[in-house]
Amino acid sequence: MTDTVSVIMPAYNVARFIAPALRSLLREGDDVDLDIVVVDDGSTDGTLETAAAVAAGAAAIRIVPGEHRGVAAARNRGLAEIRPESRYITFLDADDHSCPGRIRRQVDRLTALGGTGFVIGHAAFFEAIDEDTSQIIPGSRTVTVLGTMLGSTLFDRVTFAAAGPFDEDLAAAEDIDMYLRLLERQVPYVVEPELALPYRRHGTNMTNDVHLIRRAIADALRRSLARRRATGGTMAIGRLFGAKSAAEEAFRNG
Repeated sequence: MTDTVSVIMPAYNVARFIAPALRSLLREGDDVDLDIVVVDDGSTDGTLETAAAVAAGAAAIRIVPGEHRGVAAARNRGLAEIRPESRYITFLDADDHSCPGRIRRQVDRLTALGGTGFVIGHAAFFEAIDEDTSQIIPGSRTVTVLGTMLGSTLFDRVTFAAAGPFDEDLAAAEDIDMYLRLLERQVPYVVEPELALPYRRHGTNMTNDVHLIRRAIADALRRSLARRRATGGTMAIGRLFGAKSAAEEAFRNG
């Protein structure tokens, strides 16, 4: 167990979800050297206290408190705090789960593929999950997709750093903007067939604001186009884009 993986978890008013999210990561502690950085984004509902209670029994978890500045800023703050020996970076939102074994599996896959910048797995949008095992409950409405989901992706640290920090000027879709910048740099990646991320659907998901998300995605795409026009670069978007939006639409429409 020599590969240190830093996991960045931004958290804002997710007291009811953050403990099982953290436990889903800690289950891999015997197989991966984990560095879990929880960035509290100015929560007011007990998120910080709940995370601290889990961290009290887990040396892998560090908590970084801060004022409310948004998810992009929280992720950047977490990136600034990761351990210097970390070779890989991944993310997990504090209301989601990480699939059992997915980090070890993705580390092995990325290690075996020298020169590959990231490995991305599938995500399953769900409504009901066993909070103790991170297994989606049979019969729960689910939609499984491949898309730009930070929690389903493991990044090589050097490759990720070269793409730059998250754009804090974007109100949303900062993750899509990051993937676009990686693809603009023609970073090699691999898609794995396995499920990597159970993505929780609930009433307070940011993506429930359809108009905000559509504007933010359009903004990210415009910025990418402007960068490519300025440099003469090209980009093959492939199948990573659009699937997440389609899954969100499926859930909204029942």
